Amino acid sequence: MPTLAPETVPRRPEPLLTLDAVASGYGSGLIVRGVNLQAGRGEIVTIVGPNGSGKSTLLKTIAGLVATAAGTITHDGAPIAGLSAERRARRGIAYVPQEHEVFASLSVKENLLLGGYGLGRRELAAALERVYATYEILPKLERATAGRLSGGERKTLAMGRVMMASPSLVLLDEPTSNLAPIPTARLLEVEIPALAATGAAVVLVEQRALQAIAASDWVYVLVAGEVAVQGTPADIGTREDIGRMFLGGGARHRRGEDGV
Repeated sequence: MPTLAPETVPRRPEPLLTLDAVASGYGSGLIVRGVNLQAGRGEIVTIVGPNGSGKSTLLKTIAGLVATAAGTITHDGAPIAGLSAERRARRGIAYVPQEHEVFASLSVKENLLLGGYGLGRRELAAALERVYATYEILPKLERATAGRLSGGERKTLAMGRVMMASPSLVLLDEPTSNLAPIPTARLLEVEIPALAATGAAVVLVEQRALQAIAASDWVYVLVAGEVAVQGTPADIGTREDIGRMFLGGGARHRRGEDGV
């Protein structure tokens, strides 16, 4: 995997999440192969790559929704590869899927209160106040049914619901999917950075690569289930071979293998 010269490597936060040679997939087939990845507190780490490169599978592996076939995953100093998705959530790992990210039949406020499940009354009130202060549209919509919100409003609600529990790690799978340009820009440029500003490590899988890269602190390019290159947004933006990687011509791309 291409790397930067030691003198040019930027200083990153101490890792909260570390993947070491992680492999995973479905049944006997591997989609993710030997991935090394890190994310620190307050850092926005984006995973981009061509369709079928294993991006969402990697995120689900971190969340515990896909079993780890090989390698280790460490969260806040403890190995978690053998833990269930529920136990990872209790450790402060929040996963926001591409679809069904809110409870459609409940109100905005009810969605948020569910996000703070397990908090005491005072803690819950404080968390709700913090979320309302961060995402100012939510208190205006608190009585609205979540299923009737616009796509952008639902994504904002999903971010707020995640923030209620003060997670240490947030995994976002294609958060701009089906969004118009304006809510997409707001999500990537305002709302996700606001989440990272709370101190959470944010790992983002995104197809709108250029916009996501610009909003990131560190970027991994995944090709055929492997990290083809990593670096800062500036590093990735100056590489002449990025277009070839996204077209499926990366050096490690394997033809005929599927992944999501």
